Amino acid sequence: MRQTFELRPSRTLAAILAVAHGIALAALIPLALPAWAKLALGLLTFFSLLHHLRHDAWFAAASSGRSLTLEGEEVFLVKLGGETLAGRVSRDSVVTPLFAVLNLVPHGTRLASSVIILPDSLDAESFRQLRVRLRWGR
Repeated sequence: MRQTFELRPSRTLAAILAVAHGIALAALIPLALPAWAKLALGLLTFFSLLHHLRHDAWFAAASSGRSLTLEGEEVFLVKLGGETLAGRVSRDSVVTPLFAVLNLVPHGTRLASSVIILPDSLDAESFRQLRVRLRWGR
C-alpha cells in the first residue's frame, strides 16, 4: 500500500527551536569566558538556529524534505530541491503521539537523513495514519 504525505512548515517546531537556542544563549551569560569567546559561541548558536529553522521547521532549504511516500518497506523522501531519497526507515526512528522523528537510511549508504514531524506538519488524520504506519507497519 502506497501512502504519500505532504509536509507543511511547523510553527510549533520553530517555537521549540527558538526557545532551545534562546536558553543556550542565556546559559552563555554567566560563564567565566572572555567576551570574544561568548560572542563567538553566541554567533554559532544563532547560526545554528537559522540553519535548523530553514531546514527543519520552515522547509526553506533545498535539502529539506517536502513529501514522504511509504510503500511497503520502502520510503521515498522528496526534497525541496527536487532530489528524491529512496531507502528504509531506521530502527532508531522515534514515533510518539506528540511527534515523530523519521530517520531514513538511503540505499547504499550508512548516513541517515532525519525528518522531524509534528502534528502541525500534517493534517490530523494524515499525522495519525503516518504514526500508525511507522509504528506498526514495519
